[in-house]
Amino acid sequence: MTSCKSVQAPKYTSVENLFNLKTGNSYEEAVTILGQKPYDIYMSQAEGYTIYSYKYKHVERKINPNSLNQRGGETTGMEVYNGKEQTAYLLFKNNKLESIVTSNGRKDASAMIKMNNTLYTISKDKEKYMITANNTDEPVSTSIAAVKKKKFPFNLF
Repeated sequence: MTSCKSVQAPKYTSVENLFNLKTGNSYEEAVTILGQKPYDIYMSQAEGYTIYSYKYKHVERKINPNSLNQRGGETTGMEVYNGKEQTAYLLFKNNKLESIVTSNGRKDASAMIKMNNTLYTISKDKEKYMITANNTDEPVSTSIAAVKKKKFPFNLF
């Protein structure tokens, strides 16, 4: 006796497809590269910013355990998705890809922006961006171009 049980799952793209995205890709190019339309829309603003979410998984191989440590074993087996579902957030401005943030990136964000145990704040004053360490009052000036790509009018974290 066999079961006709089925499950419902989202369409997945792969991390390999995400690697093929480039900043400046249009929404349509991103859909083509990822092989599907977004899983969901995270937000959209009148200023032209839109964030779409995609579900993705890493592609791994299912192999005979005896081949695992044998030379040449790295190319055998069938490609399968691993069980861990992840999310990629694609930030577009005026239909052009500006940034990608993954669920792991969001989770690790606070650790990634710490330098020498110091959390830095980016602020804007008279068209000049200032990077200020939270434990000191000495700001470090930088050009708008150097920071503008990192500054968003909303908080992803």
